[in-house]
Amino acid sequence: MKNSFNADSILYYPTIEFQNETWVKSTLSFWDRVYRIVPNGYHPNDSEEIYIAKQEGLIVDIDLTSEDLKRTAIEFEKFCDDASSIPAGLDASLYEVRLHSDKIDERLKPFFTQFSKSIDSEGFYKLPSKIANGYMFFLSDAVSKRRNIPKLTDNPDMFTAMTYFDVEGNIDHWYTDDEASESYSNLVIENLIPADIRSLSIKELIKINSGMAEYKKEFRKSVSDFSEKITKIEDAGFALQELKNFKNELTQINANKNEVLRTYVKELQSSLLYVGLPLFTTSMIGSIYSTPLDLYSTMVQVSKGIFLGGVASLGNAAKDVRKRWTSSQSNYYLELKKHLTSPDNAQIRITNMNDRMEEFIND
Repeated sequence: MKNSFNADSILYYPTIEFQNETWVKSTLSFWDRVYRIVPNGYHPNDSEEIYIAKQEGLIVDIDLTSEDLKRTAIEFEKFCDDASSIPAGLDASLYEVRLHSDKIDERLKPFFTQFSKSIDSEGFYKLPSKIANGYMFFLSDAVSKRRNIPKLTDNPDMFTAMTYFDVEGNIDHWYTDDEASESYSNLVIENLIPADIRSLSIKELIKINSGMAEYKKEFRKSVSDFSEKITKIEDAGFALQELKNFKNELTQINANKNEVLRTYVKELQSSLLYVGLPLFTTSMIGSIYSTPLDLYSTMVQVSKGIFLGGVASLGNAAKDVRKRWTSSQSNYYLELKKHLTSPDNAQIRITNMNDRMEEFIND
């Protein structure tokens, strides 16, 4: 049966199992459904709450098709053949990266077999992380594009890596070239969620989200529409006006949403949603940045709860990335206050991804 997706859905990457139950609950405060890539016959090691969310249709496993694997194989082979160097960041991962044989096209299995020490009883290759991580980015991207659904991760390093692949590896060798006409930036949006979301059950969350359905939809549409518009604007004056329109619209949506949310819970806490966007450098510098260097060194507060910061300048080969980009290609990263997911009461803070990009490529 074919998978079908709507604007209310998101694709989780890069792992099969979710790393944190609270993070999943928080994701469902933005989107109504989370998809993930699960090999045929594999049973994820899910918590009881994740199992309930799956039974309720909030989490859906994607069955890979032969076309998914074929598309991934083509793009992966092209990257390996064309790349002058492989980013250093593909050597490291916060997670144990295993690669299931059902996620690999037949044409690539001889390639992976030569690097794999063995295949375990569940059908997983044991591979060097550089190879497994790189392939999973291409697989996630192929699934995302073939189903017209954005991508979401819970890991800033994976978010940075996906940014690299989103622009087909065409990061300028200076990273922050002030003469480059194209750049990749992050829009960062603060969003309030229940302070006790960690202890809320999926059933309770379903009730809350039912009352919030209209505002969740308005929030997603506002972010999506703004992303579509701002990536195509090359005039600084128009860019500034679009930023003001977005600020006013989102401020009103969030005010209405938070008013309703407080009828369900007493206290709210911040989460940060990062949205990756290719932008025309000159329009951004002319509208909100003082100098070209500020684009990459400063996270500018556009308004309360809305920030914008550059990640890297793009090379000449990536000049058409922005023009053919759509919001369904968006790459998202959701960050929570640490005490929502662990006993540590560390504060949430805005992360400028420019340093992470440089580390990903070089370190």
